Amino acid sequence: MISTYLFVYGTLMNNTASAMARYLQQNSDFVGEGTFPGRLYDLGSYPGAVYEAQAATQVFGHILRLHDPEKPFKILDLYEGITNAQADQNEYWRTVIPVNFNNQPLDCWVYLYNFATDKLPEISGGNYLHYLNFIKIC
Repeated sequence: MISTYLFVYGTLMNNTASAMARYLQQNSDFVGEGTFPGRLYDLGSYPGAVYEAQAATQVFGHILRLHDPEKPFKILDLYEGITNAQADQNEYWRTVIPVNFNNQPLDCWVYLYNFATDKLPEISGGNYLHYLNFIKIC
């Protein structure tokens, strides 16, 4: 499936100080905020999301329209650790899922966490930026 949209939910969002987020800002247009059904986990210095079509919980993020998807995906795949030909050995995998944007589904690329989550802390509310702000005041 081909899409020019990318959904980001962690260190790649516009409101972060990440160099990769700035790179994305130069190579995309901010479309708006969106959600998808699933769970968000704290992996230490960044989050990981799992898509669950029937989940009652949502993952919050930003939708970007990539100017030229092939160019940033080469860089983003490396950033997200997609380096092994055997997909099950990579921490993330990139796929297209329906993201809720203005109460309509929009097919977006997203990097989803690829490993077991049973021992990871879940980020309540599915919003990484809110979670970071909460941690700062604690």
